[in-house]
Amino acid sequence: MKRILNTLLISAVSVLAFSCQEMPDIDMASNESIVLDISSGLTKAADTDVESFVSHLDVIIFDIDGTVPGNKVYSGRYNVNNASSVTLNAKRSSFPAGSRYYVYLIANSTLPDADFTAVTTYNDLVDKKQEDYDLHLTGLTVEGAPKYFLMDAVAEDADGASPVVLNNGVLSDNTVLSALLTRAAAKVVVNIKASEKVEFKNFTVAEGSEGGLYYLRNMPYDAYLLAEAREDEDIRTAKVRNTSKTNNAYFTWNPSADSRNVSLTTYVYPNNWADNSILERETSIVVNLPMIFTSDGTSTDYKNSWYKIPMTDEKMFRRNNYYEVNIDLNRPGAATETVPEELKDIYYSVTEWTVQDIFVGGDDRPKYLSVNKESMDMHNIAVDATTLEFASSSPVTVTVKDIYYYDKFGQKTPVSPDITGTTDGGIAGNITVNSPVPTNNAIRYFTLVVTNQEGITREVAVAQYPLEYITNQQGWYSYRSDFYTGTYAPTTYEYKGSRRVAADWSNNSWNYSTSVQNNYFFGSKVARMNDDGTSRLYYYSWSQYGSTVNTNAGNLTSLDNARMYHVQITSSSGKYTIGIPKQDANGFTDDGEDNAELVSPSFMIASQLGATQPPTSVEQAERHCREYVEVHDPDNNPDTDNAIHYDNWRLPTAAEIQIIIDFQYAENAAMDEVLSGPYYWSATGQVNNPGSGDDGTQSAVRCIRDVY
Repeated sequence: MKRILNTLLISAVSVLAFSCQEMPDIDMASNESIVLDISSGLTKAADTDVESFVSHLDVIIFDIDGTVPGNKVYSGRYNVNNASSVTLNAKRSSFPAGSRYYVYLIANSTLPDADFTAVTTYNDLVDKKQEDYDLHLTGLTVEGAPKYFLMDAVAEDADGASPVVLNNGVLSDNTVLSALLTRAAAKVVVNIKASEKVEFKNFTVAEGSEGGLYYLRNMPYDAYLLAEAREDEDIRTAKVRNTSKTNNAYFTWNPSADSRNVSLTTYVYPNNWADNSILERETSIVVNLPMIFTSDGTSTDYKNSWYKIPMTDEKMFRRNNYYEVNIDLNRPGAATETVPEELKDIYYSVTEWTVQDIFVGGDDRPKYLSVNKESMDMHNIAVDATTLEFASSSPVTVTVKDIYYYDKFGQKTPVSPDITGTTDGGIAGNITVNSPVPTNNAIRYFTLVVTNQEGITREVAVAQYPLEYITNQQGWYSYRSDFYTGTYAPTTYEYKGSRRVAADWSNNSWNYSTSVQNNYFFGSKVARMNDDGTSRLYYYSWSQYGSTVNTNAGNLTSLDNARMYHVQITSSSGKYTIGIPKQDANGFTDDGEDNAELVSPSFMIASQLGATQPPTSVEQAERHCREYVEVHDPDNNPDTDNAIHYDNWRLPTAAEIQIIIDFQYAENAAMDEVLSGPYYWSATGQVNNPGSGDDGTQSAVRCIRDVY
């Protein structure tokens, strides 16, 4: 599907319609009226009343501090009930003639009126967020779901300018401002079409079926009130949660009427899970589509058929965008939702969630340039001639800038491979991207700059993936899930609990300490990152009043890397087979010979925050991994309370240890040397590290966890 991105026109309105219930007649108001004409955002497709309805409006006016908004001079909440305009109860004469102000509009906020009354400066409003726990159900008659969508706008004068003059000093005039409200949420529509092999069918609960239903995994549910205050959406990570399973009105599942098509509409707030490799915060739909699957003339009932559907290929949701996901389904899913079948062959598109017009310049010929994507991925290919499409009023040139990757310590590292973008010279068609596949197991990033002869420019952010690639994220602190008593939750760097911070192994069981002792097997640690991405690691403990970082020389660890490396592999080789290793009834990695050859397609390696004394047995090693927890703070700001606690660690298989060894010694490795000892524990016993310079005989442990 080809997309044309055009420039949005906003025009001042000179003739206004008023709601007699809400607003006085403009003639009666004489020269005292300040009138806001509001036009709510419209969807690109399948617009509904709820998506554009304005129930109430908070208006906040700020004076000017230099060139930016400063202190609040007025705020008020108005019941709009979808009227096309609002007359403020503030009079024109209450504002000095000729003074300019910034007028902000917030529609349908679920925050109480008191939150806006408490705003005193523009910065207060910039920092304000709203949480809608059931955002995906907005508009449905479901308890707790918002009725309407959060929107915002900045008012403009008749010339389309802001700040605005509220009192021009002419008594016969009224102040008429216009504003186009746009939504904080993004809309996602998923269309699933069954192939000839698939026929959707409802089975009963008695037959063991959960029925057709879905839930959202990692749904972003918080957003800034202001679009301009979004902290550059490209780097913002939202709060996320898993929703409950449902088959509500936004889910069209009715096999008796249509056994070939399913659709789903949902809503999310802006989110980014590309930076810091926060893959586990990827937003996806997990859906159960029971079916009859026919292959080679044999039909089989799949009473539960679970799929995981990534909701966008951009690793990001932007506010007021419309995302469409189209899927041709040709195979059954998983029997349980625990590890649903992840669908790969999906067509994605994204457009602005507004009606748009082409901007026409001073002559009679339109001047425009559109590119169908703002970002794209290249997976283990050097040439892509089909993904990017453009349409322009004149021929274009393509240049490349900002080529870099993130090294083993998370540092942005510029590189200069020969990368080009070309077209066939016309004014519409495809852009061919030519870039050698990265050889250092790191994702390469670069930006294509498309410019036409009128000087209009569009940029496309490109992420290029090798066959096997490694990303990393900084660990903050570590602890163990068994650092608790029956009275308290586990002791962490942020929570005192029972004050347990160390564990030792004797007589095949654990004993604990509230202080770090050098001879203990494991002690909780916290990291302080240096400017070069390395870290200083410290033990921590708890006094009666707070956590204490032990910085004296005797307790400072000799370790310098708190980065968790995330390895992702897309194909098997002669050395190993791709597959999620089996676990036994105790949650330990299975010790079977077949399992030893498996390598998880996506696994994370614990950082040196998990360093221990050498385990004396595989039992000690695997029981430690089961209890280990490492914490990452995506905001690098503990005050945001958005930390991720990674648990579910396990012992690696022998093949996983071997591939880690191979990767860490590769040229320009994207991973630091994480296995430096001579031996490491795997689920099947000790594995030698031939690259180690240590001739010792003890085996260390490095825990890993599956990420899917």
